[in-house]
Amino acid sequence: MVGVLKGSFMFMADLIRHLECDVEVDFMGTVSYGASTESSGEVRITKDLERSVAGRHVLLVEDIVDTGLTLRYLLDTLRNRQPASLKVCALLDKPARRRVRANLDYYGFIIPNAFVVGYGLDYAEKYRGLNYVGVLENPGS
Repeated sequence: MVGVLKGSFMFMADLIRHLECDVEVDFMGTVSYGASTESSGEVRITKDLERSVAGRHVLLVEDIVDTGLTLRYLLDTLRNRQPASLKVCALLDKPARRRVRANLDYYGFIIPNAFVVGYGLDYAEKYRGLNYVGVLENPGS
């Protein structure tokens, strides 16, 4: 199981607790938002995997799929590392903002076009610790 940092950590921890099998865990960190509510469109890896995924079954765990740009970048990166299989699980899917095709194998909820925080999701590193997901009405105020 590969979690996308930082937002997926709470969802991934809860997901693991509900699985009836042992899993190995690793993380990749990415940046595309910074302190904004809009994706820059440029994705970069800030933390890479510690172990090879070659020949292994991989479940990529995301907090939210928005534009699809980060997901596409990560899937391309991971496919080049030749896993046996690669599937995607996201807590939230926001298709209204999609800029590229994003196929999710599993998702929790489809949400409207709103900026959400909580349960690991943040705005400028704030609100991650909320035990719920809520809409951020006035970011920066």
